[in-house]
Amino acid sequence: MSSKLLIQLSITLLIALILLVFYYFFFTSDNTFVKGDKVDVDNQINNKITDLKYTANDINGNSYIINSEYGEISDLDSNELKLQGVKAIIEIKNSESVIILSDYANYNKVTLNTFFYDNVKLTYIGHLITSDKMFLNYLNKDINIQENVVYEGYNNKLLADIIEIDLVTKFSKIYMLDKYGKVKVNIKNGNN
Repeated sequence: MSSKLLIQLSITLLIALILLVFYYFFFTSDNTFVKGDKVDVDNQINNKITDLKYTANDINGNSYIINSEYGEISDLDSNELKLQGVKAIIEIKNSESVIILSDYANYNKVTLNTFFYDNVKLTYIGHLITSDKMFLNYLNKDINIQENVVYEGYNNKLLADIIEIDLVTKFSKIYMLDKYGKVKVNIKNGNN
């Protein structure tokens, strides 16, 4: 056999081996979910992941931790998880923790954006906000709370359509969608 033919045969076998390994690692269903640095997974039942926990930290010392009882990867976007029984903790440097609870959430593993829905509760040192929907943009550090919004804190109660909160400055905007609608406020001063 000539050396030229032997080199060609070796290169062809090497390429076939590389393609076989590539196919095995990226296209077989045995590797449906890989445990990474940011996620702790205890169990996987069928298509659902149980006891899911993601942790993210940014360069400013802020952190975002999201836990759920169950989760599954979205059929439309592999970076999005559909979560059930959700608890999220947002820790902004030099500030108290914000805790969010909800029945369900859609969490994007890349952007960290999270859409909480159904029985949503946000708590922050003496403040409680309940609603049907809440959107967290973690990179911008802001929250948009919508639908059946009720704020309770320091003996006050407020009903509105939307509350927007900047997590860093704690500046909030509270308003109604209807320009003629009014935010309802019930203030108790201890004597009432």
